[in-house]
Amino acid sequence: MTPGRPLSPRAEDYLEAVYRLSLSKGGKPVRLKDVARALRVKLPSAVQMLRSLANKGLVVYERFGTIELTPKGLEAARSVYERHKTLYRFLREILGVDDDTAERDACGMEHHVSKDTLFRLLKFIEFIEGCPEGEPLWLSSFHYYLKRGERPAHCIERHLTPGGGLQLIRLSDLRVGESGKVVKLSGDSVVKRRLLDMGIVPGVEVRVERVAPLGDPIDVVVKGYHLSLRRGEAKAVAVVRIDASESGSSGD
Repeated sequence: MTPGRPLSPRAEDYLEAVYRLSLSKGGKPVRLKDVARALRVKLPSAVQMLRSLANKGLVVYERFGTIELTPKGLEAARSVYERHKTLYRFLREILGVDDDTAERDACGMEHHVSKDTLFRLLKFIEFIEGCPEGEPLWLSSFHYYLKRGERPAHCIERHLTPGGGLQLIRLSDLRVGESGKVVKLSGDSVVKRRLLDMGIVPGVEVRVERVAPLGDPIDVVVKGYHLSLRRGEAKAVAVVRIDASESGSSGD
C-alpha cells in the first residue's frame, strides 16, 4: 500500500470481513469461500481483491488456501471494525434505527467518518450510558417525537421547577386521594418512553385514585384519564405534593 494512500471502501470491507470471520470462527482458519459468502460476491471477485490486499502487505493469501491478516492488515481491519461498531450503536441505541438499517448504514458510513466525529460519537454514547438515572428525559422525548410526530407537552410549555424548599417524592409515595405535580422521570428507556406515551410528563398533575392491596398496580388520573401504573413505574416519577386546595387540573 502506498504510504498515505487510503484503502478503498471495498478493500476495507474485505479486511473487516476477514477480521469478523476470524473472531466468529474461534481460531479456525478463514477460507476464500467464507469471505465470498460473507460479502455476497463470486469467488473470482474475491480472489482478485485478496490478491490485491496481499500485494499491499495486508493479508497472507494463497489461491484456495487460508487467509490471514498481517500485523498491518490487522490494525487496518480493527480500525474499520471499531468505526462500524460505534456507528451501529449510535444508529441503533441512540436514534432507534431498526437493526437491519442500522447495520447497512453503518457499513456505508464507516468508510467516510472522520476520527474526530467518531471520537465524539463514542463519547456521546458513553455519556448517555453513564447517566445515573438511565436514558435522559430529552432522549426519551425525542423518541416520543419520532413515534407520535409531536412533541411531549413539557417540550412545548416551559414549566417552572418547584422551589422554596419543596421536597420531591416519588409518585408511589402519594396516598390515595393525594395529588402531585410531575417534576422529572427516571429509570431506563423503556419505562420513560411508556410514561411519556401515557402523558406523564414534567409539569402535569397526577392524582392517586386507588392502590391495589399489595401496592401494585397503582391507579392514577392524569388530565381526566384513568391510568394503571406498575409500582416500579410509579417509583420512576418524581413529584411535588400538591395541597387539596391547589389541586383541580387532573380531575374528571
